[in-house]
Amino acid sequence: MPRLLFRPGTLADVRELEQKGDIDRLISLLSHRDYSVQIQAATALERLKGDKAVKKLIAALDQPDRKMRIGIVEILSNLHDSRAVPGLLHLLSSDESNEVRWASSIALGEIGDPTAQMGLFESLKDPDKYVRYGAALALEKNAWIPADLEGQVYFLIAAQRWAEIPRLGAVPVGPLIHHLDDADPAIRAQAVKVLGELHDPAARAACDVALRDITSTVRKEAVRAFPKCDIPLMHLPRGISRRKRERSAFAAMILNFFCLGLGYNYLGRWWGFLVFQVNVTSILIMSLFVPSYVAYLTSWVISAPFALHTYYYVRGMPDL
Repeated sequence: MPRLLFRPGTLADVRELEQKGDIDRLISLLSHRDYSVQIQAATALERLKGDKAVKKLIAALDQPDRKMRIGIVEILSNLHDSRAVPGLLHLLSSDESNEVRWASSIALGEIGDPTAQMGLFESLKDPDKYVRYGAALALEKNAWIPADLEGQVYFLIAAQRWAEIPRLGAVPVGPLIHHLDDADPAIRAQAVKVLGELHDPAARAACDVALRDITSTVRKEAVRAFPKCDIPLMHLPRGISRRKRERSAFAAMILNFFCLGLGYNYLGRWWGFLVFQVNVTSILIMSLFVPSYVAYLTSWVISAPFALHTYYYVRGMPDL
């Protein structure tokens, strides 16, 4: 469909567009810079509703503007039209924005169509904790019943009801181990804590992984859980010694700016020292022909882009 580029800018424009039934232009206002205009446009679209408005809103779910997609999802949620379910499920499973996925999960819960339950269940494993929480609330709102204990554990984790997990009985540890890779250290710490409470030998490897976590709170929970996993205490020091070492991107950037190569060496890359040696040698050779300050300034000009690169390099390193 053609992209919506019209941008009127006042509440009077919104009222006029509503009177004309100009659905496309009202949809375009959902990404307006003025939040009050966004709200009025959404309200106007809800009042228009009808078959034509719903179809245009569903068709506009692929808009590249994140704010517009969120606005459309909220309107569809309030309209409670089951025709929006396929489009919302697509956003829930594939949209790059966690906010859009979160809004989609809540909207599916409000619409209450049973065909959305499988997609919502899959979102209990979403990388983002807010999306998982929204999916859990949506399933609970529509009286969803998990098919097995594993599904129940995924649901309780997503709903942040950790204390209920050990009460289930023979709890499968798979969902808890799955969350040891979560981006939020608080989630990882809770997963380790519950694994320790289960006293399950299958959790031994998970406790060892948690000991090597980069965050101290997760390692602390792992130390507490270790004896409960029937792992000898003598293994604790070795496990912690293999933890991931946190590196400061800022420190690496400063080192690479003033002493090109040392920043990479600080990050554990052996070739960083070779780069440093080449840089120092170049400065010394240049100093034979030009004043020393010129040699150093030239070196810093060259090292500046490498210092910027260091930040993204740190973010992309799998072992930090």
